[in-house]
Amino acid sequence: MPIERDLHDLLYAHDCVIVPRFGGFLTHYRSARLDEQRQIIHPPAKDLGYNRHLTRTDGLLTDRVARREGIGFQQASAVIDGEVDAWLSKINRDGRLELPRIGTFYRDIENNLQFDPDRRTNYLKDAYGLRSVSAVPLAAFVPEPVTKVVPLTVTSEKREAEPRRFPLLWAAAVVALMATAGTWWVVSTRTPGEVQWTSFDPFTADEPLHYTSRSASPTIKADPLDTSSWTLPPELEGVHQFPLSASDGQMLTVDLGTNDDPANESPVSVERVQPVKPDSTAVATRSVRARYHIIGGCFLQKENADSFVANLQARGFAANIIDQKGGLYRVAYGSYPDRSLANEAMQAVRKEEAPEAWMLVR
Repeated sequence: MPIERDLHDLLYAHDCVIVPRFGGFLTHYRSARLDEQRQIIHPPAKDLGYNRHLTRTDGLLTDRVARREGIGFQQASAVIDGEVDAWLSKINRDGRLELPRIGTFYRDIENNLQFDPDRRTNYLKDAYGLRSVSAVPLAAFVPEPVTKVVPLTVTSEKREAEPRRFPLLWAAAVVALMATAGTWWVVSTRTPGEVQWTSFDPFTADEPLHYTSRSASPTIKADPLDTSSWTLPPELEGVHQFPLSASDGQMLTVDLGTNDDPANESPVSVERVQPVKPDSTAVATRSVRARYHIIGGCFLQKENADSFVANLQARGFAANIIDQKGGLYRVAYGSYPDRSLANEAMQAVRKEEAPEAWMLVR
C-alpha cells in the first residue's frame, strides 16, 4: 500500500512529518481570510509546505507503516525506501510527481525540485467540515424618519396661576448695585499711595483728551556679556556652542568660519542664546548594509518561499527573501555586512543544514 495515505493522516496530528531521503512536510496555521476579488470567505486552515533539507527521519512515518502492515521497524524502513526510490525515479523520468491530497512535485527551469500543495485539503482538525462561503455585502442602512415633537403651549389661565416673580427680580437688582458701590468705596479709600490710577472714570462724563505718562520710567540694567570665563579653541571651524559660565545654564553660539573661507579673517561673531530643550533625545545611527547573503533555496511560488522563511526563522535563522531572479524567489539563511562573517556562516550552514548553499554578493 502506498505511503501517501499514512503521510496524509499524520499531517492532521503533527506539524512536521519527515520522509527519509526525500524531505519534510510542514504545516502552518492560517486564520480565516476574505477574498474580496471573488467575494469568498475562507475558513481557518493549516497550509502545507515542503523542505527537502529535512531528511533525517523522526520515526513517525516508519512507526505508522510498521503498525499498519504488522511488520518490524527495519522492514517498514525498507518499504518506505522503496516508495521513495519510485518517487525519485518518476520525477527524474517525467519531471513531475503528483501525490493525492498532498500536492505536486515538479522541476523548474533550473532543474530545482519545487512543490505545489493541494489547496483543497485542510489539515486543521478544528475546522473540519467547514467550507468556503460567499461574502454577501450588507444593504445600506437607512435610518428611520424622526418624528417632529410639537412644543407645548401655555395658556393664559396657567400664566395667571403662576406666582408673580417681579418683586424677587427687583430685590436681586438692588443687592447687586449695593455690592458694587461697597466694593468701589473699599478700593478707593484703602488703596496705597504709590499705585498710579488710569484716567478712566465711569462715573463722570468728563474724560481727559490726552494720555498722562508715568512720572518716572523704569530702568533696566543691562547684562554685559562676560567673555573672561572661556576661550575659543583655534583649531575648530564651523558653528559651535560653548557654555557661558559654570553657574548658569546659558550657551554661547560661535561661528568660527572655515579655513578656505576668506571671511574667516573677520572677527568672530557671537550671540548669546538661552538654553534650548531638545525635542528628542534619540541618537541617529548609520545603518550598515548587508552585502553578503547565504542563499539556501530558490522557489517558483511565493507561498513556498514564505513557508521556507518561516521554517528557518522558527529554527533561529535570520532568514528572508532577498529578491526575485529569473522568476524565482531567492531565500537566504542570513545576511552579513562583512565577508569574513559571511564565510564562517556559509561553512556552518553547509556543514549542518544545506551542503549546496552558496553566497550572493550584492
